Amino acid sequence: MQSPKIITSVAPYVTIANALQAIGLAHEDGFSGIELDEDHLHCLVQVKPSCLNLIHEYSTDKHMINFLHKTLFRPSIDSENQAERRQAVDFTLKTLDYMEAAGISRMILHSFSDLPGFFKSRSESANKVGYFLGCYVVQVYGILAPPLKEYRKARKDKVERSFMNSLSEIAKYASDKKIDGRPIEIVFEEHYSDAIDYDSISYGKGNFINVIRGIDTAHQLIRTGKNTDLSEMSEPIHFHAVDTNGMIDDHRTIGRGKVNFKDSLSDTIKRKLTNTIVIENRTRGSALESKEVLASLIKKM
Repeated sequence: MQSPKIITSVAPYVTIANALQAIGLAHEDGFSGIELDEDHLHCLVQVKPSCLNLIHEYSTDKHMINFLHKTLFRPSIDSENQAERRQAVDFTLKTLDYMEAAGISRMILHSFSDLPGFFKSRSESANKVGYFLGCYVVQVYGILAPPLKEYRKARKDKVERSFMNSLSEIAKYASDKKIDGRPIEIVFEEHYSDAIDYDSISYGKGNFINVIRGIDTAHQLIRTGKNTDLSEMSEPIHFHAVDTNGMIDDHRTIGRGKVNFKDSLSDTIKRKLTNTIVIENRTRGSALESKEVLASLIKKM
């Protein structure tokens, strides 16, 4: 049985490299691919449009499997303000054009974007101070998550309708974008401040034929107080292996938090739910350590 390939998020490289350079660094660090950031990629395209072809050529040559995570910054695709929602969707569709040109096969998104645009990167590589503040904001966000979740519950019908309209349009557009003859996949990933019933989504069917479920071990633990259970999962997944203290999404090194990866990894491999596992760490050293820990866990399966 072939072991899943380990992919890193772009986070360890964003302050020292642009999107193209980050792919090279991920390859040097022994990763099978990278999960790029939407804003980070857009910043590079603005100054160097040819980067998309270069990303495609380099990744093909090095057999890199690359994904892209949608922005966490507003405007949001679930906005009740239709002008704001339209702006968010149009930005996403432009990103899908970029992904097709760069050979990036999968977009990961949440149902919303909550963070203020003030922290959004506006250069090829992120400002170190701004990145540090952004990481701090994400941790503080953990305190705000419960009331935000209650707000979404209170406005569930309107917010969910806005999101589902956006997801349908994004999935349809992505289905017409081909990477190696296959449509770009859209991953709808769980989030600990979300109010949507993830089981209600028709993954892989009808209008969502190219939509797959996103599993995040840290978000699952924070959201439910339980470790990820994939023992009855049969559909393909996108798997983020992320550790946490159980309260905030601090992206700590795997093995230094409260997430138990043994069962979820075993089920993922046994049930052939995915051929890639993505780690999310904020520093290069942490990412390399997480890779070794994860590889060791997989080897024991």
